[in-house]
Amino acid sequence: MKARDEDDVINQADALMRRYRSFVARPAEDLTQTPEATSPEAEIPLLTEVVDVSEIASQDFDSVLADLQEQIDAAISAWLIEVLPAAIANASQHILSELDAKARATLLPQLRELIESRRQQDE
Repeated sequence: MKARDEDDVINQADALMRRYRSFVARPAEDLTQTPEATSPEAEIPLLTEVVDVSEIASQDFDSVLADLQEQIDAAISAWLIEVLPAAIANASQHILSELDAKARATLLPQLRELIESRRQQDE
């Protein structure tokens, strides 16, 4: 079919639909512009390449996994650099608080007892 014949067929089909319907949906956009200029989908690339599954299976997965391992190692190192100092400071403060409480609960009474016994010997 020629382009003119295609236009005639479309116009005839449109007229037929208008006869039997009270409402015919029309596009809200101006169709005189190219779809690439108006459509947000124009930015999405159209994939037309056919890829054989056997080519995918034959890729060097060891190099892919090695690259992934390097990325994981880098991410863990960056996370530890960010989080570790605060975690150590928090743990250190907790240890110091615990040692202080234990010293006051056990060592301080022993020292008081020792001092009191010395005073009694000196008298």
